[in-house]
Amino acid sequence: MKFNACKSYIFFPNVSGNLELPEAERLSVEIIRPTAEDRGAITYVELMSKTENESSAARYRFDVRTIFNRCIGEIKNLEVEDVSGSGEARLIKNGKELAKESFYGMGELVDAICTEVCRDVLSDTQKKISESGLISSGEIGTSGN
Repeated sequence: MKFNACKSYIFFPNVSGNLELPEAERLSVEIIRPTAEDRGAITYVELMSKTENESSAARYRFDVRTIFNRCIGEIKNLEVEDVSGSGEARLIKNGKELAKESFYGMGELVDAICTEVCRDVLSDTQKKISESGLISSGEIGTSGN
C-alpha cells in the first residue's frame, strides 16, 4: 500500500473576507502536518455529561497550544492593532507568536487553523500540486472552506 505525504503546505483561511483579497494580501498560514506521534496530542474528547440511563455527551476539542507550537510555521499578512490606547500594530509571523495573542475575531481564525491541521485529507488541488513537486516549494496552497 502506498500513501501520499506532504510535510507542509500553505493554507488560506476562509475568515473575515480573506479569500476575496488579492492573493498577495491574503492571510496565509504554513501548515506543518502533524506526525503520527503528534496526532494523539493535538485533539481530545471531553466528556460533557452523563445521564441516569448511562448515555453521555462529549465534545471534540483541540489542543491549541500544541497545534500552534508544533504544526504552524510561517504566517503572512496577519497584523494585530491595539485599539485600547497605544494604537500599536504587531505583525504575527508564526504559530508561536499567534498562540500568545488576543484579538477580536480570533475564535473563528483559531478554529479554521485547528480544523485544517487536524484534517487528514489531501485535497485534489494538493494531489495535483504534490505530483508536480510545487507544493513543497510553498508556491500554492489551499483555502479553508
